[in-house]
Amino acid sequence: MSSDKPRRKIKIDTRFGNARESRSRKDRPCDACRLRKSACVIAVKPPCRFCELRALPCTFTSKPRPRRREDAVSPDQDEAAPNDNASPSEQLASVPQASRFPVPLVPPRRGSDELFVSSPFASAEPSSATRPYSRQYLSLQQLTSAVEVPSPFYAVTPARPPGQDPVPHSNHEWEEIRLKNSLERGKNITAHFVGISGEQDTNLFASIRYNVINETRFVDFNIRMVFEGDPEQGKPPAHFSIVNDTFSERDQRANRLASDAIEAHVRGYGDALLRLYFRFVHPIFPVLSKVHILSEYARDKLSIPASLRGVIYGLGCAMWSQDSALKHHPPVSQPELFEHAHAALNRELDSPKLATLQTCLLILHEQADASGTTESPRIWTLACQATACAQSLGLHQDPTNWKIPLWEKKLRKKLWWATYVTDLWTSICHGQTPHIVEGTYDTSELDMDDLASDEDVSGLLGEKLLADQDRWFDPDSGFRFLELIRATKTLSGVVGNAFTLSGYKQAIQKLDIPAREAMIWKYKVAVDQSLLLIPRSLTIDHPGTSHSPNMNAHLHLGIFTIKFLIYRALMAPATSESKTNPTSRLRHHYSGALAEGEALMTFMEKLSTMDLHTFWPRHSRTNLIVAGNHLIYLFFCASTQEQGTKSYGMLEKYRDILRNMAKAADWSTIGLIRPSLLRTESFFHGAAEGIRLAGRT
Repeated sequence: MSSDKPRRKIKIDTRFGNARESRSRKDRPCDACRLRKSACVIAVKPPCRFCELRALPCTFTSKPRPRRREDAVSPDQDEAAPNDNASPSEQLASVPQASRFPVPLVPPRRGSDELFVSSPFASAEPSSATRPYSRQYLSLQQLTSAVEVPSPFYAVTPARPPGQDPVPHSNHEWEEIRLKNSLERGKNITAHFVGISGEQDTNLFASIRYNVINETRFVDFNIRMVFEGDPEQGKPPAHFSIVNDTFSERDQRANRLASDAIEAHVRGYGDALLRLYFRFVHPIFPVLSKVHILSEYARDKLSIPASLRGVIYGLGCAMWSQDSALKHHPPVSQPELFEHAHAALNRELDSPKLATLQTCLLILHEQADASGTTESPRIWTLACQATACAQSLGLHQDPTNWKIPLWEKKLRKKLWWATYVTDLWTSICHGQTPHIVEGTYDTSELDMDDLASDEDVSGLLGEKLLADQDRWFDPDSGFRFLELIRATKTLSGVVGNAFTLSGYKQAIQKLDIPAREAMIWKYKVAVDQSLLLIPRSLTIDHPGTSHSPNMNAHLHLGIFTIKFLIYRALMAPATSESKTNPTSRLRHHYSGALAEGEALMTFMEKLSTMDLHTFWPRHSRTNLIVAGNHLIYLFFCASTQEQGTKSYGMLEKYRDILRNMAKAADWSTIGLIRPSLLRTESFFHGAAEGIRLAGRT
């Protein structure tokens, strides 16, 4: 029953603006939100988030409109054009808006304050160079994992696809195409991979919307699906948690201090150190995107994470004497650069990106200390850190069918196989079990097209930072890395089948000898066949020049290491009984092991002093130790005087080669040579006693 008596209005206080009627559960909205008929979200005090995002005055002066039924609008009638004479708030109120959740962001990093970079999950608002930095917003549609994500604007220069005409690298449309749906380029957000055993079932994620809102109604993270799964092939859906980067002030301060210290320490030689890195390190261990690093460095080098800058400078300064302009100046201290890089990396691991993994893979290649006679377990720990970081980024799953840019798929594959190489080769430093084993990954094979991605920097702003020959992709570098991966797969089989507790039990108890021997021998055949198919440019006979070293030596030293491990497994157990038993496996395979020792000496004689002055991966230090120990092993396992004499002669020659190398070594190379030299010298120091004991058995 209606009444003609007007409704009584009671005025009550509100936190913002004027009064509202009684029994109202909400505060009075601002003028702009009232016109839009949307929620007016004010966390603490005005302005509300809508006005803050658009830099509008957040006022509370207008009065409610009279209630009346709106005239029906014909379905064929076009939407009315905005009134040019209306106020800015009224014009914005007429624009259809999706409901949005606010996402708090930390201030932009130092060195990039002038750039407005939107997240792949940010609302598609017009970009303006003069707009103040403000919060990002997630729409309800963008919170679903199946939706196309808007293209972010990011200050990076994309590479041209093969065969396409040159396009200006500053072209924003080209950048949008390159960065659409990227997991890596969102500013102040990080994508964390959700594994099969995660907190929610991955198949359930594929059919629901999922996001977590904190106490202030901010979206702390939401889930994005990049692959819906393939039941026929047994491939699970792939999801990532999109998390906001919220570093504490202490961490931000530590990062700034590390960054400043790194730049101060290089004393203005940063450009030269970057050039040395891409001249010597990148061709052997290609984990960086040359296009991205050169573009960022030329535009604003502080936009490159401090840890990654530190290791690039640090690895470059090991080649200080190879630069004609630098060798007359006192070198930069590598240990200090790596110390600051470790400090920055410790903070960055909370929100790892691909750049974080690149740092993890490079930081363990610090030049070994000259006083170290054994490899530090810290190297194995750092390799485990890289493996964990790669798995957190989802690199162990094949990205071929993921909804991410093509360049990012190629980079993810390249980084996974670099992680695989790192895990396997560092595992043998102390005889540990690798963490990456079959069945824990399905990343597709790497090919030359993947390695060539983002390698052509011709026409980029920073191309002049590199030498002419380093501005394009070098096919020999690609073949070299592919051969290293192939050798690493063989190493994985050898270690996984012959150097485990079960493998030792089979050897020492002589269980199923024919089957075990056949399994190990197939790896020896695989290594020999790969050497027959290796390109001429990757052989050890392929010469360097008087000004540049042969970059293939580390690869061949690694192949010798695999062979020596294979023969150690075939000849096991190396006991006194085996030496005296003419039918033992040790006596049966000794001649083959001796022949490999002679091949090692031929390899060592071809190494020149110049060949030492290039990038040798840290595991090469262990490989050289294994090589020297193989010769000592041959001497003590000799069962005839002829075998003993030949192995002893090889050891003498090996010692002389290492001595000559040590005389020409400097701080950047002595750590590679010294451990193996000390072991060989120790053998000769006690050789008489060794021969006497060998004669008793």
